[in-house]
Amino acid sequence: MTPRLIATDLDGTFLDNTGRYDAHRFEAQLAVMAQRQVHFVVATGDPLDHAQGLFAPLKHRTAITYVVEDGALITTATGQVLKCAAIPASLWQAAVTWISRTPVMADCFVIACGWKKAYTQLPADSERFKESQVFYPSLTHVNQLTTVSDGILKLDLTWLKTDIAPQAAAFNQRFVGSLRATSSGLGGMNVTLPGVNKAAALQYLGDTWQIGSAQMAAFGDSGNDAAMLELVGQGFAVANAAPEVLRESRQQTPDTNDEGAVLNQIARWLV
Repeated sequence: MTPRLIATDLDGTFLDNTGRYDAHRFEAQLAVMAQRQVHFVVATGDPLDHAQGLFAPLKHRTAITYVVEDGALITTATGQVLKCAAIPASLWQAAVTWISRTPVMADCFVIACGWKKAYTQLPADSERFKESQVFYPSLTHVNQLTTVSDGILKLDLTWLKTDIAPQAAAFNQRFVGSLRATSSGLGGMNVTLPGVNKAAALQYLGDTWQIGSAQMAAFGDSGNDAAMLELVGQGFAVANAAPEVLRESRQQTPDTNDEGAVLNQIARWLV
């Protein structure tokens, strides 16, 4: 059954391992989805400017709705805000301070994702800063994160290792009921308010568009996609997804992100 709403994660799911997708093929699919009144939703932990930039060359880009910062911000293709869930300043500042003083959280790179820009204490001339700019075009160096006055939507933590389960567990134990950490893949961990996630964002859009979860489909590869895949009627873990996501997902694509898993499945629906 062709869903009325199709949502996809970006990195490791819709995008290949070089951060690209078949724009010509997707452009044609967007046109057909628009004709058939199928909503296409980008659901990512990335910021809005990065996500919009990926689809800027497309003629039918206005058909895309954005769920960014792991669900903390929902906008139309033109950037009109539909819903936002910023973290109270005292709360995210307490989290940043605790992270800097807690041994199990050591050696991570921290980015505070704000309304206006993304902020980090990483030196602007460091290699890691330049690598992070690929995903956060507005990344800005600050001497102390806790001095940032911008509204913060999400904290992005990254370690140079893949298993960050102990870090996520420690964080969630310390901030239970106040903040929630989830794995974003490749040693990354995203922190948002409890109840703020991709699944909740899809539920909001479903209520807005009068689309039940059974009429939705979603694609993902990481822990921050799990709730979204569980919510929808057709939730697909791509073949290259993290082992825990593959174990828990009810459906899997036969293809990896490098093989065009999402576009291949959309093609099956639109045939």
